[in-house]
Parts: sequence; C-alpha cells; structure tokens
Amino acid sequence: MFTGIIQNLGKVINYSNGELEILTSLDLGDCRIGSSICCNGVCLTATEIKSKDKNFTFKVNIGEETQTRTNFSSNTFNKLVYINIEKSLKIGDEISGHFVYGHVDRTTTISNIKKLKNSWEFYFENFQNNDKKFVVDKASLAINGISLTVAMADNYIFSISVIPHTFENTNLKYLKIGDLVNIEFDYLARFSERNYIK
Repeated sequence: MFTGIIQNLGKVINYSNGELEILTSLDLGDCRIGSSICCNGVCLTATEIKSKDKNFTFKVNIGEETQTRTNFSSNTFNKLVYINIEKSLKIGDEISGHFVYGHVDRTTTISNIKKLKNSWEFYFENFQNNDKKFVVDKASLAINGISLTVAMADNYIFSISVIPHTFENTNLKYLKIGDLVNIEFDYLARFSERNYIK
C-alpha cells in the first residue's frame, strides 16, 4: 500500500522481455528482493536491487495483465523515460495523500495542459463507460501514482490542478498532450458503489 506522495523519479534504463530496469537516487537501502515499489502508480515486486555510487538500480517484472491495463504496454513504453517512484507505506508513516494500492484500473490521455500563474491545469479524456462515475468533483485519484484531486469533471473531460511542488517533483513536468497516464480510482468510492459502505 502507498500514499500517492511521490518520493523520487526513476529513469528507465532497460525494458525488454517484460523486465524493467530503473535507476533512481531514492535510497532503497531498506528494500529487499520481494519488496513492493510503486512505479508510475503500479505496485511492482523488486526482483533485483543494486547500489550504484549514490544511486540504486532495481528490476521488476511487467506481466501481461499489467501491460494491458497500464502505460507499461509494449506499444507505449518507448515514450516513458522518467517514472514516479514510491516505496511501500510502513506502519507509523504519515499519510499525506490517500490510500493508493498500486492496482491501476486503466489509462487515459492528456487532452490539454494549461500553465497558470500559480499552478498548472491538466485535462484528461473522461471515460465512456461506467468508470466515469468515480470521477467527480473533489474525488481522489492516483494519476501515475500521484495522489491528486479532481478539480472539474463532465461527460467528456476531467481536470486536476497541480501546484509547483508536485509539478517539479513528479514526471508531470515531462508529459505532453496525447501522452497516456495510469489511473487508479479511490477504493472507498469503489466499495461505496458496491454498497459495501452504507
């Protein structure tokens, strides 16, 4: 489980045969083989971790189900250079975002980016199926693993407002119109829809 507060960026240094290798300056000294690491919002299992100077490299496997649901697909992965990294939540850690499980529901496309005086507005294509019921004003979403709040939603698009700190410390600063992002809906909203919460 994660919080959606990105701890660092990782640079993709190799991706072949479903194995992804990532370089990061995030200290992974407390991680081990089998640890869960959130990569662009996807909970993945470390199969190898190495220290390299003051950086770390680690490897994870990308299964077919993950390739189908995320922007780790073979068709889109060549566009990914930097991905958001977060280590798993530990008991006692501050939860500054919301509970993120790393179970990506789907991808969507950036339709517009607006630079404002004090923030950025990112616009995304809304969904033409039952998923759009989870995208409402002020709902929580994880976009590429980042805990964010929906600013506006209608039948065609939804938007989020991004402050400078989030923009500068995540891969949002590298994204452009037409890029795919990973979406995880808030689990509380999902359970409420199924009448698990009354």
